[in-house]
Amino acid sequence: MVLAALAALAGAFVQSATGFGFALILSPALFAVLEPVEAVTALLVLGLALNLLVLFERGRPEHVDWRGLLPVLVAAIPGLALGVVALTQLSKEFLQVAVGVAVILAAAWALRRRHRSHERPRLAPAAAWAVGFASGVLTTSISVSGPPVVLWLEARGVRAEEFRATLAASFLALNLAGGAMLLAAEGAGTFEAGTVLPLLALVAVGYLIGERAFRRFDRELFFTAALVLVAVTGAASIAAGLL
Repeated sequence: MVLAALAALAGAFVQSATGFGFALILSPALFAVLEPVEAVTALLVLGLALNLLVLFERGRPEHVDWRGLLPVLVAAIPGLALGVVALTQLSKEFLQVAVGVAVILAAAWALRRRHRSHERPRLAPAAAWAVGFASGVLTTSISVSGPPVVLWLEARGVRAEEFRATLAASFLALNLAGGAMLLAAEGAGTFEAGTVLPLLALVAVGYLIGERAFRRFDRELFFTAALVLVAVTGAASIAAGLL
């Protein structure tokens, strides 16, 4: 569990400082030490706490684009259900590899986006529904739902405050709904209090450090370093699943 503890601290730090990345870092570690259903449930609970901290930081809820986010959240509902089916039917090894691949692809996409930030992709209005469905599937299957929502928000050209607040609100809603579906499908036994509660303290510490780092570090350099860390964790997850 030392690996999970370090990943919880680092993941909360990275998300607090950059806006996303918590599940990308923590999910490979939890999948390595817990059963898939328990790992995803723990991720949803810990992510819920972290996003509450981010969302209510300095009055951020007023910046949430609820009108634009609504179709994303509605479309996520069937995706969440499909993700639960995938989580309960697929093997732990397959999901570890899937987590690793998703993490590496997300890191590569985010790094490319940083180097080509002047280019803004154009998305049709219906893209919000596709983004919601994909994020729902990813939330309850491997708990890595950030990249589709991040891409959608950037394509909308939202302001920085709106971007951070809307992203936190989407994660919060997906974690709540996804956690409820998992509990309904698998029962309360999926919640490992002895594992989650100690990690909650580390998440809070990581959030506080990241919030301060966000105001001090060079953001481009820091973001690149964070993505390298994310890619390493993804590679470790793939190795664990294959071995």
